[in-house]
Amino acid sequence: MLVQRALRTVLGQTFQQLEAIIVVDGPDAATIEALSGITDDRVHVLPLERNVGGSEARNIGVRYARAKWIAFLDDDDEWLPTKLQRQWEVGESVPGSSTIVASRLMERTEATDRILPIRLPLPGERMSDYLFVRKGWNSGEGFLQTSTWFVARELLLQVPFTTGLKRCQDLDWLLHATALTRTRLIVCPEVLAVFHHEDHGVRVSREADWRFLYDWAEGNRRYFSREAFSFLIATLCVPSAAKQRAGMRTFLFLLRQSMPCGAATAKCLLLFMICWWVPESSRRNLRAWMGRARSIFRAKIPMATGSTATGEAT
Repeated sequence: MLVQRALRTVLGQTFQQLEAIIVVDGPDAATIEALSGITDDRVHVLPLERNVGGSEARNIGVRYARAKWIAFLDDDDEWLPTKLQRQWEVGESVPGSSTIVASRLMERTEATDRILPIRLPLPGERMSDYLFVRKGWNSGEGFLQTSTWFVARELLLQVPFTTGLKRCQDLDWLLHATALTRTRLIVCPEVLAVFHHEDHGVRVSREADWRFLYDWAEGNRRYFSREAFSFLIATLCVPSAAKQRAGMRTFLFLLRQSMPCGAATAKCLLLFMICWWVPESSRRNLRAWMGRARSIFRAKIPMATGSTATGEAT
């Protein structure tokens, strides 16, 4: 099972002073059976009687843990061997108790591999701008996936994941946590994890529900710059609406919201039109082609080499 592969990458870390807390979200006999043969006393399995969703499952794991630092790993992803050691060294070098250490990852799809995020946060860059405002044309430009996080437990206790969210759990937490003035974000430039992003998988993050995305963004408007709000509509709400075959009324509604309420630029409006009119499969194929082209021409990016360089944002 995938959870066994994920757990092997946890127990195979060069940093061995750890505990692995596996929260089984609701009745899942197959997963419990797959984990029953593990004898490592660092592994703790927490089966929940009912499904509580990804946010609360993570909160339960954080409350159960006793270590200073918390790292998350989705059961279909993997850590590279030096991930925890590298991030522990970085985290311990930063004063305070509100630190987030993330890293680059290898996004692995059926078509190609690519290294994300394409760029690191700029010093002082607002989180909404980093995540949503594109300086280039590629998706994944600003991307901090949960399986790369290494976070001070004190911060996670102060800012828990929002319970009940069916999507945007990671985005929601990043916006809330980085809104605190004392929070420090450091992104290691090395690739320290593998993100399995199957094109036809069942990840909740790919479910089409433009209304949910819009309502979530509207409810968190105070965390967005005007430009970031416009880009969110163009690159998240619009593709979902197109996938749902929403009509012209939805098109005009989203267009209006992205312009007067946001700060739509020419690039944002062009992305809006592309995401509405160009099918998802065509956009995916184009990304795969561009990824293969980059792999030929790009300069090498270190993969878990122990480099001391970091990209930082407040």
